[in-house]
Amino acid sequence: MAFSVNVFLSLFISVIYRARFTAAVDVEAGYNPYSAAQAMIDKSSHSWEWGTAAEALLELYDSQLSVFGSNPFPGGKIPSADPSSVFALRYAKQFINVNGQVLVSDSAVGDPASLGVSAILIGQSDGSYIDAANRQADYILNQAPKWSNGAISQRPDVAEIWADNMAMSFPFLAYLAVQKGDTSLMDTTVTQCGLHRAVLKAGDQNWRHIIGPQSQDTGLWSTGNGWAAYGMVRVLHTLQKWSGSSSMTSQASQLKGWIKEILDGAMSSSSDGGLLRNYLNDNSWFGEISGTAILSAVAYRMAVNDPGTFGSSYISWADNNRKVLAQDQSGGAEGIFSPAVDPYSWLDRNKYTSGSPEGQAFGIYLYTAYRDCVAAGVCAKPASSATTISKSGIGPHETLIVLHAPVKFTAGSAPTGVPCDPSQSCDTDGCQGSFNGLSKYPVCKAGPRSGCQCKATSTTCGAHQSCDLNGCAGEFNGLRSEFLRREILGERSVANVARRRIRVGRGRVGKFNGISAFPQCSKNFIGCECTATTNTCGSPQSCDLNGCSGSFNLSNGISYCSQNFVGCQCAPTTHTCGGRQSCDLNHCEGQFTTSEKYPECTNFFKGCKCAATSNTCGSPQSCGLNGCGGAFDLSNGLAYCTQNFEGCQCASNPGTCGEPQSCDLNNCKGGFPGNVPSPVCTGFFKGCECTATSTTCGAKKSCDLNGCAGGYDSSGVARCQGNFHGCACTATSNTCGEAKSCDLNGCKGTFDSNSNTARCRGNFPNCVCIPTSNTCGAVDSCSANGCNGAFNGGNPICTGNKYGCPCRPDPIWRPPPPITRTLPTTSDPTPTLPPLQNPWFVVGLWDEGECNFNGGCTYSYGAGAMNMNAGTRDQGPLTGIGFSTKQICGQTMFGATVICNGDITADCADYGVALYNSRTCRTYCSSLGDSPYVWKIDGTFPSFQSTVLVCDRALS
Repeated sequence: MAFSVNVFLSLFISVIYRARFTAAVDVEAGYNPYSAAQAMIDKSSHSWEWGTAAEALLELYDSQLSVFGSNPFPGGKIPSADPSSVFALRYAKQFINVNGQVLVSDSAVGDPASLGVSAILIGQSDGSYIDAANRQADYILNQAPKWSNGAISQRPDVAEIWADNMAMSFPFLAYLAVQKGDTSLMDTTVTQCGLHRAVLKAGDQNWRHIIGPQSQDTGLWSTGNGWAAYGMVRVLHTLQKWSGSSSMTSQASQLKGWIKEILDGAMSSSSDGGLLRNYLNDNSWFGEISGTAILSAVAYRMAVNDPGTFGSSYISWADNNRKVLAQDQSGGAEGIFSPAVDPYSWLDRNKYTSGSPEGQAFGIYLYTAYRDCVAAGVCAKPASSATTISKSGIGPHETLIVLHAPVKFTAGSAPTGVPCDPSQSCDTDGCQGSFNGLSKYPVCKAGPRSGCQCKATSTTCGAHQSCDLNGCAGEFNGLRSEFLRREILGERSVANVARRRIRVGRGRVGKFNGISAFPQCSKNFIGCECTATTNTCGSPQSCDLNGCSGSFNLSNGISYCSQNFVGCQCAPTTHTCGGRQSCDLNHCEGQFTTSEKYPECTNFFKGCKCAATSNTCGSPQSCGLNGCGGAFDLSNGLAYCTQNFEGCQCASNPGTCGEPQSCDLNNCKGGFPGNVPSPVCTGFFKGCECTATSTTCGAKKSCDLNGCAGGYDSSGVARCQGNFHGCACTATSNTCGEAKSCDLNGCKGTFDSNSNTARCRGNFPNCVCIPTSNTCGAVDSCSANGCNGAFNGGNPICTGNKYGCPCRPDPIWRPPPPITRTLPTTSDPTPTLPPLQNPWFVVGLWDEGECNFNGGCTYSYGAGAMNMNAGTRDQGPLTGIGFSTKQICGQTMFGATVICNGDITADCADYGVALYNSRTCRTYCSSLGDSPYVWKIDGTFPSFQSTVLVCDRALS
């Protein structure tokens, strides 16, 4: 019914009272906000319009109760407010249903919440309004569909994100956070602002209007950007002015940044007649008042809130817009701003001139923001104020505020209905409960409880769906209850456990109220059973616990509970697995996971122990590693682990093999694996060292080859001392060393057949030895058997075969014995020599190299001999470690051995110091014209032979 005259008078007096003592002082804004407010009230007919109008009236008449007041939360609490004396609350109260799930029956999620701040203020004196506000918040937070990133939908049946909802839901949720003292809810509100921005923001600044499957509008609607920015301004002021969240500076900084983005985008957009276009930066649209007014109000509010960030340019922009809007308000009592966009059809190209309810409210937002900016000293005072005069006789300091005509409305009856009881079944009283899209609770769609939350039934839920789909977040009613009871609480009684709540799983709260077969949704679709998934079941527990009764599904090899926790994977036990089977059968794919006795299946039958195979074991590892405890199987000679990795073949080690045995015994089949000191078994006991035999060693090789490093054992047999240890080898000069008496150490030396060289025939076989009388035997003719006898100090000796042995000279020996003489020294320039004997030889050190392009060379060394008549050469074995002059003695080239009788390292030593190839030799002597080298080649393969011995005289 309409207000009576008394009500008008009472309202008029109360307004005057508040104007003198608590209300903000009016300023001249260039237009009449009160006539605009009357038009707003007259034309509002939808829930979002009522809520927007209530906020505008609160800011206009009772600014200290709004979040823009200097102390909107005295003592950190919602202020007390009498609905009978606060015009905005008297207006809003008529629309709020305290019995419903939401404050106003509406097809949108957020629109009824626009009345939420009014409900909370009224609730300070009537608790039913607080209950109603809590149900409204629960609907928004827990039942409304959500976008993929978690942003709350504006539509109840599909996930669709609207910029409009920024001014509906989130100022209310922030205000409710203060009411409840809930900083987490305040943080959630800011997070939702960010999630909406993530979906709607286009480019660097402005937001798109709607993103979703029903009403998508990707244009940069100026009013939508205003809704978003002003909603965040209200959230920001609530957060900053409540003591419980004033320290949330990072969230405040985020909000400021997001508001600034929108403002900066609007300020850079083109205009039409001084007004922002209906769609920013789309020059095909006309300029209109709604988006212009609300965004200008944002600029004034932020200039007061953070003048350092929102400086004079923002104020100037808002001032210019305000002056244009003042020209666009109709005169008289109508107070209508035009042109506006059609608030019910934002894509309509026709200008809306009959008065947009929200556009009128935005004009009031603009006025109150400007008024507060002037009062704060941030905005300049207007040149004059048409609403303030002084009256003489009242007092020197009193000012009379002349009010405009009071705003009036016809109050309707408060909405009524059956009180909602969420515990009542969705199947009773004609409720026909169902879920509004992806929502937490079902609501009645018919009957007296229409719109009320109800308790889901199997009819409401329908067939089981996956616990992971559509935000179900299924969990078991008592999942892991028994497990926790035993593992955490020990032997406490069931009754004691039932009184406790223990946090289990992924942050969910479980109750000890029994173990169930099927899980239920815990987020969306609460109360509905769902099909268990890995997320629902959590980490697999023992298949034997809590009535799980696990068994394997043979189609995938996974164990599942078959009684309680149906469909949940469980951890198999020996009872589930049964006896060990081959790790290679039935997709087991057994593996060792640690140093353990038995492997486990990793694919089918995962977790079950299996019998190791070669595939399981892999390449044999040392029998001594990781607790293998290897031992040989005497039936096949293979080593197997007997402790960890049981049944796996392992690589034998000394501990497994024991002391070396003959390489020929027990199928060892020993052999040398390359140039190594010791042989190893290649048959049974593979890898174990064994004692070399003639079968192992094979044919004798040179003691100098392949690292043999031959030497003589105590029995005088040449054997390898390095690689091929113990194998007999063919002695070389390196093996024999310096020649010793043919009679010593069992040498038993004799001359080679028709040779000047004596060699050991007993110990040290084939080593050159110094002949003795025992070696020479009976004295024979100096002419017999190649002896080539000659006098040595007047004594005839063989200088050919049986070199050094005494011989019997013939009576007709020619020539006569040479006269003992001394070779000339280097100071004698004209030496005389015996006549040259052909062929003659030069013996020396042989170097052979290989060089690369970078100048680096590697060399091999040995003894060399050159036939100076034929120009041919021969060399002894080469070595890479150097070769000395003394080592020439005993070397064999051209089938002849160098025999040294003295020091061959001294220059100009006389003939007889050495013998070679039936020639007597002297040493290098430069004074005789000897060249240091007889062979020299440079380049990539350099080689040269030095001159050490000149062997050019016959022995006879």
